[in-house]
Amino acid sequence: MPRALAAAFRIGADPGDDEDLRLRKLLAIAAALMVTPAAVLWGAIYWWFDQPTAALAPWTYAAISTVGIALFAVNRNYLLFVTSQFVAFLVLPFALMWVLGGFITGSAVGLWAWLAPLAARLIGHRRAAIGLLLAFAAGFVFSAVISPPPADETLPETVVLAFFVLNVVVVAAITFTLVDAASGGREGSLASMRGLVNRYFSAEVVATILADPSRQELGGEVTEATILFADLGGYTAYAGTRVPGEVVALVNAYFGSAVPLIEAAGGTTISLPGDAVLAVFGAPTRQVDHVLRAARAALAIQASGRELSAEHPDWPSFRIGLNSGDVLVGNIGSADYRQFTAMGDTVNMAQRFQSLAEPGRIVIGPQTAEVLGSAADLASLGPVLVKGKAEPVEPWELRGLRED
Repeated sequence: MPRALAAAFRIGADPGDDEDLRLRKLLAIAAALMVTPAAVLWGAIYWWFDQPTAALAPWTYAAISTVGIALFAVNRNYLLFVTSQFVAFLVLPFALMWVLGGFITGSAVGLWAWLAPLAARLIGHRRAAIGLLLAFAAGFVFSAVISPPPADETLPETVVLAFFVLNVVVVAAITFTLVDAASGGREGSLASMRGLVNRYFSAEVVATILADPSRQELGGEVTEATILFADLGGYTAYAGTRVPGEVVALVNAYFGSAVPLIEAAGGTTISLPGDAVLAVFGAPTRQVDHVLRAARAALAIQASGRELSAEHPDWPSFRIGLNSGDVLVGNIGSADYRQFTAMGDTVNMAQRFQSLAEPGRIVIGPQTAEVLGSAADLASLGPVLVKGKAEPVEPWELRGLRED
C-alpha cells in the first residue's frame, strides 16, 4: 500500500506547480482511483449476468481512466486529463442506463454522472462545474423523454434492486469522501491531503514534498543533522518466549509512544526497522537547534518508556543513541519504489552509540555532547573502540537537560 500510494502521489507532479495546482492534481487522481475499481467491478457483474453490451460502458471508463492516468504521469497535461475524466464521468453512465432500458431496469446508474460536476467543483473549475451540472440535469430529462425500451435480456429483478442500492450508496460514499477531502477551503483541503499521506510518510516529509515536488526524485543532499536511533534492549529474548500477539502489542505500544514524541520535538521518523526507531532532526527542514531537539526527544522517549515498564515490568526498554554531523538526506530506491532516508557515517555511529547504552539509557556522540555542553547533564564513558573506527571515540551518557 505505501508503494502504490507513493506512486499515485507523484503522478502528474511538476516542480513548477504551485500548491493549489498540486492539490487539484491530487484530488483529480483520487477521484479517478476511487471510481476505476468500481467500474471494473460493475462491468464484471454485468458480464456475469450475460449483459456484455452493458459491461462495455464501465469497462470503457476504466480503460479511459487508466490510459489517462498513464498519459498524465508522462506528459503532465492536467487539462487533457481532467477533461477526459469529466466527459467519461458524464457520458458513460447515461449510455449504460439507456442500454439497460431506462431508469428502472438500469437501476438509475446515471447517478454516476453526478461525479462530473462534483469533481469539477471540488477541484476548483467553477465554470466547468456549472456546465457539467446542467448537462447532468439534461441527461436525466432526456432519459425521461426518450424512455428507452427495456433491453432484450433484462437483469433479474433482485439484481436490478441490488444495483439500485449499490449505485446510490457507492456514489454517495465517493461524494462524501471527495467533499470531506476538499472541505475547509484551500488550507482545509491541503490538511486533508496531508492527513491521507501522513499515514505513510512523516509530516515533515509530506510538507517538504508539497512545497517542492522535486524532492520526490531520487537523490539527496548533505546537511548537518542529528540522528536518533532507538532499539529495544532484550527484545529478541522477550519475543522468543511470547506469542506474536503479545510481541505486536509491545512494539505498537513503544512506537505509539516514541513517534509522536519525536514529531513533537520537530524530528522526522524515517523508518521503524524491526523493534527500532530511526529519526533525524534538522532535515528535511533545517533546524539550528537540532541537537537540543533530539536530546529532548530522547529524554521524553525514555520517560515514557519508564511509564510503560511500570505497567509491564517484563517488557524490554529502549536503548537510545544520538549522533550529530553531516548526513546525506533524500530519496533512495528505484523508479518504482523509493524511500526517504538518511545515510552516512553519522547514522552508522548513532547505531553504534545505541549499542553501548544500557536499557533505559541514552548514549550520545562527542559532537552532540560538545554542542549540548553545559546545558546537559553528561557523564563520559571514556575512550571506546567502536566498529568502523580505527581510533577510539569518547561517547557520553545523557542523563538530563539542565533546562528541565
